[in-house]
Amino acid sequence: MKKSLQLFSVIFMASFVIGCANSQLQTDVDELKAQMKAVSAEASEAKQRSKSAEATAKNAEQKASQAEQNAADANSKLDRMFKKSMMK
Repeated sequence: MKKSLQLFSVIFMASFVIGCANSQLQTDVDELKAQMKAVSAEASEAKQRSKSAEATAKNAEQKASQAEQNAADANSKLDRMFKKSMMK
């Protein structure tokens, strides 16, 4: 009887410790899930900002290209005017 009582108490304590550990592990898992959701949300937001920045960069590149073309046209016009004035 004494031996079975000791065995029962050892099994009870082991199951108690395992239950507490399992509870702690579940808490840790829940915390990690929450952190992963937060990281995922931040990554999604960063991706959206990146797309917006990319669109802005393309727009700026187009405007710079247009400005470069306008400058080249103006230089060409000035050269023609200078040559024309030198011919007179």
